[in-house]
Amino acid sequence: MNKLFSWKNLAGKTLNKGHVVLLLLLALNTYADPNASSPTIAPSSTNSATTSDDLTDNNVYKTRQEDEKKASNNPFSILLYHPTYILPYYYTQMPDSAAYSNLPNNQSIQSQEVKAQLSFKVPVWQDILSSKANLYVAYTQLSYWQVYQASPFFRETDYEPELFANYPVTQWLVLQTGVDHQSNGVGGSQERSWNRYYGEGIASLGNWMIDAKPWVPIFTANSMDIYNPNMPDYLGYGQITTAYKLHDVVFAIMVRNEAESNFARGAEEFTISVPLGVHFKFYVDAFSGYGQSLIEYNHYTNAIGAGIALNDVI
Repeated sequence: MNKLFSWKNLAGKTLNKGHVVLLLLLALNTYADPNASSPTIAPSSTNSATTSDDLTDNNVYKTRQEDEKKASNNPFSILLYHPTYILPYYYTQMPDSAAYSNLPNNQSIQSQEVKAQLSFKVPVWQDILSSKANLYVAYTQLSYWQVYQASPFFRETDYEPELFANYPVTQWLVLQTGVDHQSNGVGGSQERSWNRYYGEGIASLGNWMIDAKPWVPIFTANSMDIYNPNMPDYLGYGQITTAYKLHDVVFAIMVRNEAESNFARGAEEFTISVPLGVHFKFYVDAFSGYGQSLIEYNHYTNAIGAGIALNDVI
């Protein structure tokens, strides 16, 4: 998988094409109108707090499903998937400088940087064969931009195309299964990539949501086995995300590879999302453990940052 070619911005600094697209999409955030004739990006959830006493009929993830269903009726809409955000200040305590080579002007990796993620999905087939099942294609891109350097550069960008189907079993349980490919787009010894088949169960009662996602590596001969055969030792075989919505504030924690590694090579990521008006959220992201990015999948670090998000896990 090759790196995308570069464009020069007006200041003469190099920006990756994929990241220019990310920034443009971040600026296009509007709610989808089923009668609209122009492209829109539809947030996957609303900012309204759950107040019903009926935990089964009214829960935070069901609200997201209903919003996505309405937006999917617009052929021009794009649904936000995993959290999409930009953190102008992100601090990594111990970056693994040894994992990088050929950095611009022989610069070293700084702890201060910008972290940004773009994630969206597009419905391919809704209500498959008159059932409740749906088929989607999705794309997620995670970038770490050393913008505070004398000569800024992207130290890492991880790409994740995905194909999956989901099925709402009940009003409180959604099952999902799919395949994805994760790669940093670099060839040679710095390549980090693998393919996965996963199953997923998303349960939501009232203001709580639990997302359990186990996976297994597939088609490893031409990806994982070449340069990073021990990736599952650090990234594990699944993760669990728990979220709670207090009024309009969403608290979430992701836990990965703790039990499998006997609590030796796990990771946790904690996020807080606070609404800022209708379209944006103040977003805090704290990480501790292994696998902050693919290039550093076998390196332990702690990191924290804050910025603006368009959506969160709920």
